[in-house]
Amino acid sequence: MSAGITSTIRLAIRTLPENFDRSRIIAVIETIEQELYEGGVYASATADSMTIEITVQTDQLLGAAKVLSELELI
Repeated sequence: MSAGITSTIRLAIRTLPENFDRSRIIAVIETIEQELYEGGVYASATADSMTIEITVQTDQLLGAAKVLSELELI
C-alpha cells in the first residue's frame, strides 16, 4: 500500500456471518482481501483473537464499505 492517509475498519470476529468459518481466520482474511481487490480496493487485513482490522487508503473507504456491505460484514 502506498504512503498516504489511511483508515482502519475493525470487525468483531464474533459477529461474522455464518458463511465465514471463524476457526479459519486466515482464510477469512484472504477472502476479504480478495473481494476488496476485485472491487478495486487495495487493502491489507490482519487479525488478533477478537478483531479483524482492515487498512485502506481513505479515498477508497467508500468502495471498501460497499464491498464489505455486499459480504454482509457491515
